[in-house]
Amino acid sequence: MIIVTPADDGRHQVGSRGELPLPASARQMCRVEPGQPVLLAAFITHDLLVVHPVGTVARLLSDLHHQLSGGDSDR
Repeated sequence: MIIVTPADDGRHQVGSRGELPLPASARQMCRVEPGQPVLLAAFITHDLLVVHPVGTVARLLSDLHHQLSGGDSDR
């Protein structure tokens, strides 16, 4: 995941269309390809935005559904 916090001297800003550029090094570390969908979670009380790669969300949901369906826990 990528955690975004506000900074007065930050180099990256939300654009006029609402886009937020993510540094290439952060995207590569989290395996987020340009144009790939992500899940954004805002923690307003802490001024945080968390970017979750879609593959991570899918894997976590798959694991949860596997457990809920009575699948083995050693998966």
